[in-house]
Amino acid sequence: LYPDQIEEIREEEKIDDYAVTFFLSKAGYFKKITPLSLRMGGEQKYKEGDELLCSLESNNAAELLIFTDHHQVYKCKASEFTDAKASILGEFLPQRLGFDAGEVPVAMFATHDYSGQLVFFFANGKAVRVPLNAYETKQNRRKLINAYSDVSPLISVYLIREEAEFLLRSS
Repeated sequence: LYPDQIEEIREEEKIDDYAVTFFLSKAGYFKKITPLSLRMGGEQKYKEGDELLCSLESNNAAELLIFTDHHQVYKCKASEFTDAKASILGEFLPQRLGFDAGEVPVAMFATHDYSGQLVFFFANGKAVRVPLNAYETKQNRRKLINAYSDVSPLISVYLIREEAEFLLRSS
């Protein structure tokens, strides 16, 4: 065998792909719960004064995007987190992902292929639609700064997979 005939084989990490539900609290506690545990678990536990920010169903092979009030997004793989139960607080994301001081999550999304678009609504009455693949990176970066505009406070953000209509009201 000659050196130029040797094939280099890369061993890919095998990720178990199973259904899970993600829960994120306003204080930044994250839980990944399997459907079986969710059926048996009962009521979600939170710290005093904390409450649910968002929950979504996906699977263990998904990539998570966590948007914060400091106009940043943190990326991580769902498989990096251990399965939890409803009766525990969960993992504290600001510490795990290295949030800046005082930074709190405002939204969370799960994706496999970065398809779809994000629609951001701001306090000044403006809205913007951004393709989700704008947050896809070639390197394994965890933190993306300037993820959305800092001109006005963010009111809400939604992930849409196809064209959608939104009704906006003011008082």
